[in-house]
Amino acid sequence: MKKFATVVVILVMALMVAKSFAADDAGKVFASKCAMCHGASGEGKGAFPALTSADVQKMTDAQIVDIISKGKGGKASHAFEKKGLDEATIKGLVAFIRTLKK
Repeated sequence: MKKFATVVVILVMALMVAKSFAADDAGKVFASKCAMCHGASGEGKGAFPALTSADVQKMTDAQIVDIISKGKGGKASHAFEKKGLDEATIKGLVAFIRTLKK
């Protein structure tokens, strides 16, 4: 039983570390791909919406994935799927955007 508990603890710790790295990676992607228009903290800039807003935060993950992947309203500037971001990275961005709540 002790071995099982030890294995469970190790697995949980490994998952926590992996999740931390994923959050760091998403933060780096956000800084390089999104912050120039949406602000470093997602607060928005000029005509670019705040990702911290209630309107964005109430969207489903699938809606945000779709906007990042294909572009809102067909805007090529947001079609990051065509710019090489894979599904896992885009989902990581969505999770990161969720941390930007006001």
